[in-house]
Amino acid sequence: MMRKKALYLIIISTFVGLLSTSCSTKKATVEQLNGKWIITEINGKKPTSERIPEMEFNVNEKRLHGNGGCNIFNTSFETDEKDASVLRIKPAATTMMACPDMETEDAVLKGMFSVSNVKASKSKDELLLTDEEGNTIFVLSKKTSDK
Repeated sequence: MMRKKALYLIIISTFVGLLSTSCSTKKATVEQLNGKWIITEINGKKPTSERIPEMEFNVNEKRLHGNGGCNIFNTSFETDEKDASVLRIKPAATTMMACPDMETEDAVLKGMFSVSNVKASKSKDELLLTDEEGNTIFVLSKKTSDK
């Protein structure tokens, strides 16, 4: 009887350990953002603009360049030495063209002010930019030469 209880205890402990490991949030760092990214989602919605919004991070210079679906933007960002996932995007300078779809443009520019962290996603070629509560602001897909 004692062996049976011990066996159940081991099985339950192993199951709980595996469950907590599989449910844990994968860490990502600002370093992983270096390069060009396509914005595939903004606040849970697919971009609707004709031009796909993009971000290009230069981590060494802490610079961010991109387009919001129409206009281009340039800005910088801050990181935290104690937490490699912290990302704070500063206000951006943008071109001022009138665009048929300003909804995507506005969402990109407003969303950048809410970003506080970078998190891993389901794929190694995808990262999430989240707010302080962990809500996903942007889903970024690594841009390859054929995209």
